[in-house]
Amino acid sequence: MAAIVLSACAGPGSEQQADSAATETPEAVTASAADISAYVGDVDEQIGQQYRTLAVHNYTRGDNAAGIVAIFNDHNQPLRLYIYPEGKQTGDQTETWIYLDSLTAKPVLLREIVATAGKVTENSFYFGNNALLQAETREAKDLTALEEAEFRPYQSPGEADFRLQPAAVDSLAKQVISAVEADRKDLSKEANYVRKQGAAYWATGNEPGWSLAVIPNKKILFNFNYGEDKYEFPCSDAQKGNKESTEFNSKIEGHTLVAKFENKRCTDDADISHPMTVTVTFDGKSYRGCGQSLY
Repeated sequence: MAAIVLSACAGPGSEQQADSAATETPEAVTASAADISAYVGDVDEQIGQQYRTLAVHNYTRGDNAAGIVAIFNDHNQPLRLYIYPEGKQTGDQTETWIYLDSLTAKPVLLREIVATAGKVTENSFYFGNNALLQAETREAKDLTALEEAEFRPYQSPGEADFRLQPAAVDSLAKQVISAVEADRKDLSKEANYVRKQGAAYWATGNEPGWSLAVIPNKKILFNFNYGEDKYEFPCSDAQKGNKESTEFNSKIEGHTLVAKFENKRCTDDADISHPMTVTVTFDGKSYRGCGQSLY
């Protein structure tokens, strides 16, 4: 069985089996389009449950700006890259998904949705053993109709079609991963650190100095009293609060925590503006500060 199928198993034990198999027979990694489709389905199903998410904005793609959302597993292997149009665009509107083998980090599928006037096209390119396995396309008048459209063999518009070249797709994937893993200039050193751990929200405040990071499905890190007191809470599901706010409620032995993120601009003591106002209630006492989404 292809290693790509082993790597699709959701549990940590299964991933260890896949790692072991790859170590013993690294040259035996093969796959079919059907194997890859099954793997992609498993990756998509697990997103939001256990994987780490990194996001970046204003990535330059040709003449346009794009946003990136990258998904990594607990072994820090990239699994899925999503590149989407951001801001004012010229030409066609293209969304791209690149799925990578969790063992080799090589692309196994590039899928794109291209929106033009009056038509939506989906193109899919399957890769294995550094070769193109299959390329297919379908089109319809809109996304709803696209789901019912039949696939047919893809016909390249020209020789310079990078999507047919595994090495070129791999190069794009590496560029995207490098961009999303780089420090963001708009964030502090501490915010960049927790962002790379998969934090979705970051907040800071004073008197006494505190910081808070929410890492979905894993933990909430709360540093208090200028970093002298550090607490790690289990991360609860986000709750919708009043005034469209987002709230997280958690507790550990002897301590309770409520973090409320409001979409209301906040100016910190250094006169820097932030997109969110944050209220942290720790053991019944509230502290106000500024924060933002790291996605």
